[in-house]
Amino acid sequence: MLEFQALKADNLDQALKILNEKNKVEIVAGGTDMLVMINNESKDIKDIEYLLDISSLKRLNEIKDYGEYLKLGALCTHSDIIKSDLINEKLPLLKKAAKVIGSTQIRNRGTVGGNINNASPAADLVTALIALDASVVLQSTDGKRELPLSEFITEPYKTNRKENEIMIEVKVPYLKGKCCNSYQKVKRRQAVAIARINLAVITGIRDNKFNDIRIAFGSATPTAIRFKKIEEYLNGKPINKINFEEVANKTGEEMVSITGTRWSTPYKKPVVGNLLKRALKEIIKEVQ
Repeated sequence: MLEFQALKADNLDQALKILNEKNKVEIVAGGTDMLVMINNESKDIKDIEYLLDISSLKRLNEIKDYGEYLKLGALCTHSDIIKSDLINEKLPLLKKAAKVIGSTQIRNRGTVGGNINNASPAADLVTALIALDASVVLQSTDGKRELPLSEFITEPYKTNRKENEIMIEVKVPYLKGKCCNSYQKVKRRQAVAIARINLAVITGIRDNKFNDIRIAFGSATPTAIRFKKIEEYLNGKPINKINFEEVANKTGEEMVSITGTRWSTPYKKPVVGNLLKRALKEIIKEVQ
């Protein structure tokens, strides 16, 4: 049976003070993952002594335009993202990813910070943020530090967050010029399903050619990452001269070069290629 003391912070300074003074503290906000682990008495939290609720911390739920980038407060919910006119105008890929997360109830409670800190390879929002070159801001009593999201998540369910730190925000840089995007997801059923593989693609189109294309897969590899080789292959290519079968083959090969051959390779290799084909066709149709 799990035993721990529940604490609630009224402000950020108080939360940071608790983290600085106590050991074996787990942070909770929306609780969509934590409550499941508590109910299942997960071995991942068997050693916790304190559960720190930060859900009421002010200013950590802001969505704000800073000119060069968008600030997403760590306590923003997925529903906040979906409803944001600013995100819909400037970063619609995030809205597409948020809309396929869980159920309405989960989207209403689950937070950006929770989705990232859980570090699931299948996290929908993480894949989109990786494609957008997002970074995270962490704060402790010693000050702030900023890390690219691609470096913050180190392996499945592991991050670079120190025990005395709280993620306070995510910075998402804006892309220059008009961009097209696509978000794709393979799941076991139509509703409330964790992604078996997800894909975020964002690209500029210049002179009918792909420009600065970003392609990020989640759950195809141990952590969500951009597929740089297929990006390089597609960048600068005319959108009406794409060999889709070659794209699919190269995408599958890049996945295998990252993961090696595993029991899931026969399934995942064709799926990643077909997902990218679907995304590119969707983007090309939008342009045309």
